[in-house]
Amino acid sequence: MHFYIASAGTLLSVLAHAQQHGEDAEGTKMGPVAFLWPSDRNWTAAADNIGPCGSPGGVMRRTTFPLSQGSVALSIADEAWNIAFRVAYANNPLQQAQFSDQVVSNISEIAPGHQCYKLDQFEDVSAGTNATIQLEYWSEYEGENKGNNQSFFACADITFVEAKDFTIQVPCFNVTSDDFNAPTPSTSSTLPSATDASQASQTAAASSLSASSSSSSLSAGAKAGIAVGSIVGGVAITALVAFIVWRRGKATGLANRNSYELRAKNLSTTPEGASATSCRDNA
Repeated sequence: MHFYIASAGTLLSVLAHAQQHGEDAEGTKMGPVAFLWPSDRNWTAAADNIGPCGSPGGVMRRTTFPLSQGSVALSIADEAWNIAFRVAYANNPLQQAQFSDQVVSNISEIAPGHQCYKLDQFEDVSAGTNATIQLEYWSEYEGENKGNNQSFFACADITFVEAKDFTIQVPCFNVTSDDFNAPTPSTSSTLPSATDASQASQTAAASSLSASSSSSSLSAGAKAGIAVGSIVGGVAITALVAFIVWRRGKATGLANRNSYELRAKNLSTTPEGASATSCRDNA
């Protein structure tokens, strides 16, 4: 029960964070690429090309991060190249040289949408250690650097915890804006069956996208924001359904146990006069 409540709260937080990063946020709240999870440092257009963290501020908040089986999720508003993830094991790293541990091999190219990457190469690190994950990439931003690619930076501050103590539901999935297109209306009157809550949520979001596109086209960032909203919403619905099934199963189990105990009690009670009858028969 506590798991479902915590998961639902985490999913709502992630959904709000995704909408902030995804819907036409490039140039106002983020650069071409930003951390969806863990939370990144405050962003400004004037600082996002300045290493090592692309932010005028220091550590504002920390996110717990597992020592093993960890992941980072990106919100991608525009195409980017030569993406690299590095880690600095310090309370507030200020120099590029401190980010010496590259935890993901260089990624050649990413498209608008959302992507998830495993970070599971930490050595000689213990729970309670503070660190900062750096994202560096190349991209083009209209009106800057004469339209040429330039380096961008972003940082997320974390505290390592044991995997068994990590309870956050990370929004780890891969989807591009091209993958999330409105379906072509069908002339058939047959209604599709909903196989699960997640598919139903994605279908609803796609229908909304189709209606919006009739009047104006959506940007890649907006499509990406709708995609993450539908997927996270679907996961939240699935978690709620699982919780209801668990509660019903528990109630049914208690009813069956009470019924069993009542039958057992009735069988173990000797009817009045049964012993006397048995003795006369033996005589």
